[in-house]
Amino acid sequence: MCEQIIELDIIRLNSQGDGVGRYNGLAVFVPGALPGEKVRARLSQAKKNYAKGILIEIIEQAAERVLPACPLHLVCGGCVLRHLAYEAQLYWKNQWLEDALQRIGGIKAKVLPILEAKQKDGYRNRVQLHVHWRNKKIELVFYNRGSKEAANCAECLLMHPVLLQIAQTFAKLPSALMGQLAGLCHVAIRCDSVGAQALLTLIGESDLSGLKEVADWLIQHEPRLIAVWANWGKPVYGIYGGYWHKLFGVNKLPDNIGNVRLQVSAAAFTQVNPAQTAHLYQCIKNYADLSGKETVLDIYSGVGAIALNLANTALMVTGIEEYAPAVADARINADLNNISNCRFIANKAEKALPFLLAQGQTAQVAILDPARAGCAPNALHALAAFCPKRIVYASCNPATLARDARVLAEYGYIIDEVQPLDMFPYTEHVEAIALFQQRCKR
Repeated sequence: MCEQIIELDIIRLNSQGDGVGRYNGLAVFVPGALPGEKVRARLSQAKKNYAKGILIEIIEQAAERVLPACPLHLVCGGCVLRHLAYEAQLYWKNQWLEDALQRIGGIKAKVLPILEAKQKDGYRNRVQLHVHWRNKKIELVFYNRGSKEAANCAECLLMHPVLLQIAQTFAKLPSALMGQLAGLCHVAIRCDSVGAQALLTLIGESDLSGLKEVADWLIQHEPRLIAVWANWGKPVYGIYGGYWHKLFGVNKLPDNIGNVRLQVSAAAFTQVNPAQTAHLYQCIKNYADLSGKETVLDIYSGVGAIALNLANTALMVTGIEEYAPAVADARINADLNNISNCRFIANKAEKALPFLLAQGQTAQVAILDPARAGCAPNALHALAAFCPKRIVYASCNPATLARDARVLAEYGYIIDEVQPLDMFPYTEHVEAIALFQQRCKR
């Protein structure tokens, strides 16, 4: 069956942004094809329940197809919807969210129209790039979709222009300094919300603490860099190892989200789209509906941005975060904003929550903001023991939101409504904020 060339009518998009048609009763996924199109595709992979195809020709074109501004958008996989009109992207993101909730969670929820992004390019203010050697020179690259083949990031439209410029500066390092970078695997760059200041991290498996000359050159040639850090060792948090050394500059990157001032360490998680983050936090605050008398649990609290945003309308907020450096950031940020009714605990949620309950902690409202993998089942079980009246769940993955919603339903929590938000224009990713209300007590 593989290598066979077929014609397909594309009927929908799957949640990875691939066009879906049917051939001999089998679902066929074709990257780059759009609903309403008739295409010619070469079958590249055949499984029991589905097949994958490579787009060869568009026989009949969809009205929503647009000319993509980046020719690598399907190869790289960073913005797989760039060939689709923006209004249609929003439609399909709503559909994917509704479908996941119903198919995985067994829930037919009220899903509001997705909040569109005003800034659709240049929004991404942090990035992790891979090191690729070519002719004894380093290129900072992405990996092509589904592989480890290098994809040039030099013209990436999603990255904030400052990140692009710093990456381009890095590629101009003199050969003598390039020779010191044999152990380098990744380069992470993050800038503040307005692109005024940036922090760069050199990441490898072996000790990189001796790269001060490299850091000095980068600082001299890129004035917006206010810090360069080295990180190495076996990965313990994403791509980051356990060893850190400051090569130049400040300990943390200063930033502002709304009225909250932040200090952010090199590896700490923050949302990548500052403009939409402000809308995200406002939606969370609206759903939390605090009167000033509630105690709040902020689970997966990161650098404390959500907790601090809620503090002025809460009696007390307790943030729980596994990554200790982010917790250190959160405590600094509370002091920075003169906020005294927030505390932060460095531990896994499934361990911290039972301890807090045993200490007599109560919670009328809980915030969940997990990574794409969603919440640990034990964490949801531990949270349910607090019997909060409302749970606000911010998710970047409809599938794990739906899975966790099914678990929460077992404890009497039903989704009242869901507000999707386009945090990641041109990509297949969907941000959603779900409000759970306690319908019954166990």
